[in-house]
Amino acid sequence: MRIKVRQVKDLKPNDEMVLNEKKTRKERRINLNKACIVAIQGLLASKGYADKDYLFTGQRGILTVPTVNAKVKAWCRAINLNGNYGSHTLRKTWGYHQRVSFGTDLPTLMECFNHSTQKQTLAYLCVQPEEIKNVYENEL
Repeated sequence: MRIKVRQVKDLKPNDEMVLNEKKTRKERRINLNKACIVAIQGLLASKGYADKDYLFTGQRGILTVPTVNAKVKAWCRAINLNGNYGSHTLRKTWGYHQRVSFGTDLPTLMECFNHSTQKQTLAYLCVQPEEIKNVYENEL
């Protein structure tokens, strides 16, 4: 959430952006797809941003994790979505669909999440119990 305008204003689809994660202090390289670039360009066109400005701000300044978490919870309540959803759910859901819908392998997801082991990634995505159950449902 601490992305500055200068980091993204000239990016094209699949260009690489380098971030330093606050929690782990690890360097993280990500590529933004066409949909992300179009959304960012739309946001930049919506008001006058300076290169030093943060891309994601609210009424009180830069967005924080608790603020985004509260917004996700409010959106879910607004559409009567049952469950305990928050900002972290978005990240986990992305990973789940990468694995289940698109067949992305564990080592790749492990790198995307900056996890140190495949076991950690499996536990994070809650995929393994589902896959084990499916094995027992297989018939010859």
